[in-house]
Amino acid sequence: MAFDSVRLKKFMKIYGKSEVIFEESSFGSEMYVVLSGGVKIYRVSAEDEIEHTIIKPGEFFGEMALVDNAPRSASACAIEDDTGLVAVDKDKFLFLVSHQPTFALAVMHSLCKRIRTLSESDSTVVNPT
Repeated sequence: MAFDSVRLKKFMKIYGKSEVIFEESSFGSEMYVVLSGGVKIYRVSAEDEIEHTIIKPGEFFGEMALVDNAPRSASACAIEDDTGLVAVDKDKFLFLVSHQPTFALAVMHSLCKRIRTLSESDSTVVNPT
């Protein structure tokens, strides 16, 4: 997705390296668009931290909390200093989904990609070759 970062700067929040954006199991009221830097999505197990993905500029994350109102399934933290994010609350999200079909399709595409990735990794674990 292409974003006009000049217009969005007034809505941007800057995070420092390793700064937590949200934690697994917390309830969320916003999704985020990465304008600069990067974000690590991860889970913490009893033994260690499991990295799921890195979100880069132009990508978004946290949308599941707006779709299903369930607790966050993972944690997110900035991986670079000056990571710039724009938060999109539920009202803005619903407006964008209802008025911008390309936004709705981008969200669906992202969710499908994540489901496929999880399905493929689960089948590798269940059926090792």
